[in-house]
Amino acid sequence: MNTGEIIQIQPFYDNREEWLALAGENDMGFEVIELSFPPALSESGLFEMYKSWYKSCDRVTSLHGRFIDVNPASGDPKFRELSRLRCRESCAIAKEIGAKNVIFHTGCAPFLSGEYIDYWSMVSATFYQELLKEYDLNIFIENSSDTDPEALYKLMELVPDERFGVCLDLGHVNYSKAPMEKWFEVLGQRIGYIHLSDNHGIFDDHRSIGKGNVDWVLADRLYRELEHDVIFTLEVGNIKRVRASLEFIKRNGFFDL
Repeated sequence: MNTGEIIQIQPFYDNREEWLALAGENDMGFEVIELSFPPALSESGLFEMYKSWYKSCDRVTSLHGRFIDVNPASGDPKFRELSRLRCRESCAIAKEIGAKNVIFHTGCAPFLSGEYIDYWSMVSATFYQELLKEYDLNIFIENSSDTDPEALYKLMELVPDERFGVCLDLGHVNYSKAPMEKWFEVLGQRIGYIHLSDNHGIFDDHRSIGKGNVDWVLADRLYRELEHDVIFTLEVGNIKRVRASLEFIKRNGFFDL
């Protein structure tokens, strides 16, 4: 997957000019997430206005797809149908606003394994291959509540398409049951995207980099061992946290950023 090295932030429309200025100062793209929350924006009439701005801002590189309660491999046909509709909506929005990459969470139930993982990976693989054919986007699947890399590994084995890869969220890794080394070892060359945030190994706090207990020295070493381009997103919330994270990363020379 030839994406090139990119660093992104997740902006918000309400203070959009500040986000634009920050992106310009640091040559960063936008991973748009606020178009993928439940339909509060649509109900308020703001969705089209937000989408129009993102389409015209000339910074959008990726879209974080719908993820809350989404599982396109659900065993319940109605939940599965709605999840797939939400994923297709996300892909259509990505195309409209100029994003080349879409990120979806696994949606895989934690603490289950064996036949459940086999079923989930098989059904998910079929669906994502349909999306790749329909939309011709790069699609990355993100570990979310996953306790280990097993589900993502099995899914990647079933979809060898170069446009399909893993978004490794290091904040999520930090509260999983598998060490960071295991995630990199198992998923290896399929890691094409990395979410950066910090926490204390309990909640997904989205703290500034360096304000939790993620081992960033180890993360930097494991990233360098991949020896291929990766897209990074600072997933830390507000502008103040982004600036603090950038300062920490640059001061320590992490990730070649």
